[in-house]
Amino acid sequence: MEKLNKKRRVRIDRVMILVGGCLLALLLVFGAITALFKFINPTLISKEYSKPSLEIKLEDEKINSEVYRVKNKETDEKYIYAIHLPVFENEEVKNSVNTFVDRIKSENAMVTHVDFSSNSAFSQYKSYVITATTYSDMDGLNPINPIKTEEIYINFDQNEVIDLDDCIRGKAIANLAKSNQCEQEVIQLVSIHESGIKINVNGKKVDYTYNDYNTDFVMKNENIPTILKYEKINIEKREIDPSKPMIAFTFDDGPSPANTKKILEALDKVGGRATFFQLGYLMEKYPDTVRAICEQGSEVANHSYDHDWLTEKSVEAAVEDIQSVNDICFSLTGNEINLVRPPYGAYNSSLVKAFSEKVVMWDVDTRDWESRNVDSIISMTKKYAYNGAIVLFHDIYSTTATAAVELIEYYDSLGYQFVTVSELYEMKGK
Repeated sequence: MEKLNKKRRVRIDRVMILVGGCLLALLLVFGAITALFKFINPTLISKEYSKPSLEIKLEDEKINSEVYRVKNKETDEKYIYAIHLPVFENEEVKNSVNTFVDRIKSENAMVTHVDFSSNSAFSQYKSYVITATTYSDMDGLNPINPIKTEEIYINFDQNEVIDLDDCIRGKAIANLAKSNQCEQEVIQLVSIHESGIKINVNGKKVDYTYNDYNTDFVMKNENIPTILKYEKINIEKREIDPSKPMIAFTFDDGPSPANTKKILEALDKVGGRATFFQLGYLMEKYPDTVRAICEQGSEVANHSYDHDWLTEKSVEAAVEDIQSVNDICFSLTGNEINLVRPPYGAYNSSLVKAFSEKVVMWDVDTRDWESRNVDSIISMTKKYAYNGAIVLFHDIYSTTATAAVELIEYYDSLGYQFVTVSELYEMKGK
């Protein structure tokens, strides 16, 4: 009996060994088939070449992973492209990404891997850095330097591409460029975070935190401090015909709601624009009039905060005075002031050097502040104004507003274009 049981045990062991051997053989065969399939099926190359730097977790975003082979008909060379990118809905982003990818493909590297990293802030802003790595061999072991990158920033709330100008004020960018002795174009946006933004200044990464620069930021988000109180007014650039006569009407000491409105309406009828050199304290008092000037397309310029003599202040105090008016204008319109006319036309070389704004005087003084007479203002303007002249008025007087309406109709009948000072300077190359 014991002998019989022993034989049975030996047979079971043999069966187990046989089964184990068969399983092992099957695993080896499966592995070989998988390896071969991977070699002949390029879609599996994505596991090797498409490893995202940072997976996107937002539900409304999709990732497109695409791997394919291309054969050069002339040279018979084969290329592998592994693309791992989000699916963008915005056409501008699509075009930017496609242009970048096409440029990389045109380099004809053996293997090209396009990937991305991303960062989000307040579920509103998204930063993408798209990276292209090219290799000189089919194994993807020898990268060709330098690695190319394309950076894209998106405001999801408005479904639009944004850049540095959409994050901080133009004045801040200009001052940063000036202090670092570089061109404004050299300063670039790197990424947007919930603590601030990173920018690149001449190759150096700089952290621009929201709390430290609250007067500079223009990003509309309750978590980001800004002095911007209203929606930004976008002023469209227009074409000026250099072959036609032009004249720049300028109005000081406002805004004055009723008078300024009357002048703007007259300009609107002829498709004209003017420049309004305004006082800061009145801008604070009449914000709607300031915005109306920008909405009409005319130019808001700086005439100091309260018409004090700037030459009697220290340079630092004068700069602070002018900057305060710039901040008021920006807070109301989202636009920067680029021109300043010192009260009484009084300035010196130290102020000119210190101001970031261009100092503007006038060619014709209508002396409307002295006569306050409609006929006299019209007579003075017609007598002395000429093609390309900057004419001085003051829109705080109702007589000036009435005279300006007549003068606008008169010069329009002569074929004149009513331009802002900035437009006039651009045409003259100043």
